[in-house]
Order: sequence, then C-alpha cells, then structure tokens
Amino acid sequence: MREKALGILLGLFVVCFVAIIVEEAFLGGRRRRRLQREARLARSPEEHP
Repeated sequence: MREKALGILLGLFVVCFVAIIVEEAFLGGRRRRRLQREARLARSPEEHP
C-alpha cells in the first residue's frame, strides 16, 4: 500500500515536471512572459520608471 502511494506521487511529479518542460520549450513560456511584461510597461510607463 505504501509503495503504491509513493509510486503514484512520483508519477504525478514526473507528469508535472514534463508538462512544465514542454510548456517552456515548445509553447514559448519565457517569450510570452517577456511580451506580457513589455506590454504592461508600455501601457503604464508612469508607474514603472
């Protein structure tokens, strides 16, 4: 029972880790965040000197 629970937790960890890697590598995670930051700065330049 304990081994099964640990196996399930390890499996969920691996799935989440792979999902993060795929999102960053193939879906442009960093580029999207950079574009969002630049858009936010362009909208309100007086708030961010």
